Amino acid sequence: MKINRPLSPHLTIHKPQLTSTPSIFHRISGAFSATMVLVSLLSSKVGHLSLTSENYYRYAFSLTNDLHWLILSLVNSTLSALCYHMSNGVRHLWWDLGFVLDLSRVYTSGILMLFRAARPAFMNLFRFFRL
Repeated sequence: MKINRPLSPHLTIHKPQLTSTPSIFHRISGAFSATMVLVSLLSSKVGHLSLTSENYYRYAFSLTNDLHWLILSLVNSTLSALCYHMSNGVRHLWWDLGFVLDLSRVYTSGILMLFRAARPAFMNLFRFFRL
């Protein structure tokens, strides 16, 4: 006898909550930040293949001249993801230490965490558009 039902609850069944959504975005922001660090390290090593500083500076200068807005956008999005990841990590450390575990404080700490992450991101955006 075959029962026609899903194996596990799907995202369409559950409403997004302030307790589960930051956890999901914490993982996404951590993966994005790690990927961007890896890409930046690998792109800096491409210039070192010639083993001369003149060719490396020529490579870096042409990259920053041609893709100025793309590079600044990636840096800004990486900084925003890092700010979010760090502020949510501090929130998780509070939970590990046993603070703010009742439900009302969990929601308050979630909202405060979002404001703590948004402040440096917006400050960087203002600096980004002033250039």
